[in-house]
Amino acid sequence: MNARDTAHSIHSCNNRSEIRSGVFIIGLLLIVVLCGVTAYNNYFLQNSKLSGNHLPVGSILALFFLAVFVNVPLKKFAQHLAFSSSELIVIWVMLIVTLGIPSMGFLQFLLPTLVAISYFATPENDWSETLHHHIPEWLVISDRNAVRNFYEGVNQSGFIPWSIWLKPLCIWTLFALVFYFTTLCLSILLRKQWIEHEHFSFPLVQIPLEIAAASPKGQLFNAFFKNRFLWLGMSLPILLHLINGLHAHFPNIPEIPRIYNIHRMFHGKPWHTLGWWPAVRIVIYFSVIGIAAMLTLEVSFSLWFFFLFFKLQYIIMNAIGLEINPWISCSRQVMGGYLIFVPAIFWIGRGHFFDVIRKTFSRGNQRLLIDDTNEPLPYRKALLGFLIGFTTIVIFCWIAGISVWVSLIVMLAIFITSIVLSWMVVNGGLLLVQAPFFPSEYITIVAGSSVIDSKSLALLGFQRGFFRDWGEFMMPNFLHNFRVLQGNKFSQKKILSILFLSITVAVIVSAYTSLDLIYGKGALNLQRWVYVNAPRNYFQQMSNMIQFPTHTRWNEVYSMIGGASFTFFLLWVRHHFIWWSLHPIGYLLGATYPPFHLWFSVFVGWLIKYCVLKFSGPAGNNKLRFVCLGLILGEYLMVGLWMIIGLFTKIGYFALPS
Repeated sequence: MNARDTAHSIHSCNNRSEIRSGVFIIGLLLIVVLCGVTAYNNYFLQNSKLSGNHLPVGSILALFFLAVFVNVPLKKFAQHLAFSSSELIVIWVMLIVTLGIPSMGFLQFLLPTLVAISYFATPENDWSETLHHHIPEWLVISDRNAVRNFYEGVNQSGFIPWSIWLKPLCIWTLFALVFYFTTLCLSILLRKQWIEHEHFSFPLVQIPLEIAAASPKGQLFNAFFKNRFLWLGMSLPILLHLINGLHAHFPNIPEIPRIYNIHRMFHGKPWHTLGWWPAVRIVIYFSVIGIAAMLTLEVSFSLWFFFLFFKLQYIIMNAIGLEINPWISCSRQVMGGYLIFVPAIFWIGRGHFFDVIRKTFSRGNQRLLIDDTNEPLPYRKALLGFLIGFTTIVIFCWIAGISVWVSLIVMLAIFITSIVLSWMVVNGGLLLVQAPFFPSEYITIVAGSSVIDSKSLALLGFQRGFFRDWGEFMMPNFLHNFRVLQGNKFSQKKILSILFLSITVAVIVSAYTSLDLIYGKGALNLQRWVYVNAPRNYFQQMSNMIQFPTHTRWNEVYSMIGGASFTFFLLWVRHHFIWWSLHPIGYLLGATYPPFHLWFSVFVGWLIKYCVLKFSGPAGNNKLRFVCLGLILGEYLMVGLWMIIGLFTKIGYFALPS
């Protein structure tokens, strides 16, 4: 049974036509609890993150708890109170759009960015001259005590300066809501093409769909939980994480290693480049193995192959003595590839997108045009909403002080990146994605920083807060929502207001609990990369560009051209030769942070599926699917269990990609 069949079985088995209002209240309460503990869990305990990727462990734990520990007793003793499968899915979609808010999805880098520009200013870095007078006061925290206490903490009699934080937080929240709305509109424009025309696989939604599936009448558990291959798959990660979790709490118990830094075996030139960022190492993630084994062989092969392909480039570049840093060259190849891949996406779906444009601007008989009655928003509202949202963001940037032409290019680069990375998540099943560049680098590489005025450069320092770590960005979450709600009795139109209410609640709760933790502990005592290195390094980079303007970096431009050309070649060959087994999406991911974690697990998943198809055929592949779902669920449940235990023991357990 594939994801599409699962979704059909879920919706066909529902016996309740309406979603009860109490379901939304339960969803909001779960958001309050999970967002409320995220900052403490992530940055003080440094546990596995409750979100951290595009299948948040917090959402799976909550769904599993409701489906097993709440719904099963209700089915036995109070059938009329039990959740329907549609209600469970609605709760899950409320969670996946909100669990990233207190971390990389919004506040993780934003909060330190608002104070780091003042706290880390010194006479040596000269930020007071290069940056401070360009930043509007309403965007940041400028009160000296509020800034100092953010990093150094307040004593027990101290207080958190809520009134000082209120204005900038409200402004940035409005900006984020407009950006989310614009992203939502873009997701709606892509929904029909990706879900109904190209039939994207959406591997990451298979677990929640199976957990929430309705059980046959008179039975407590659905067929998913009764499948013996599911329990076979769950057994391995449960055993490993049980032992390793006990080791974290009782060090005398031996640990089963999951990480092998194989690059340390290579010391001589040019092989030592295998240790250059991102280094070659083996990391075992059972959840990634399971997801990879459910992908097409073409996609899974490409995902691990191109990581090694880029490492081979490192070796060759170092051996022949090229001036450009191998990491810089490879990341610029990815930048160039994006500029080819996104037009290819629109070219493949050109019929659909022309229909959307005609639907939006035609004054003729709407019944003769594309049907959008099942869309979350009519196409006219979605397209105009995207254009209005995009324009609003550009106006916000202009009011802040960024030149209009710079804002236009940067925002265009952001949405290009969003489309590529969303493709990787919803069709490639990537738990973790990242773009190895800042959006503004399309300008600073091609034309140099000298073409951008100093005020715009200073304000572009805020990119670090929003548009660099894409591990929890919102667009794939919206697309996952559309997929799991397809055919659901709860209208996709009705869910939009619930989603934005959920996001608003998540922002309020996350801001309160994050600031309470930070001022109580002091940011200097929390995760250093988040609160110190990331904001300080990028503001320093912007300051350097202002003091020492750069011009066109031709070596990097050539790499971008090479990446664009190679991406076009991959697309062309894939279109003309059916036997071609390399997908360009692997090339666009290969030179980024995620393969550093994931490449070996993806390789294992690919190898398992290849062997099963070769020796067992489709029947074996169907059994393999449940083993894979067991690998995912088993790892998530065990990691989640140790996370919960860690909240009380204050001992972290980090074992999921993030």
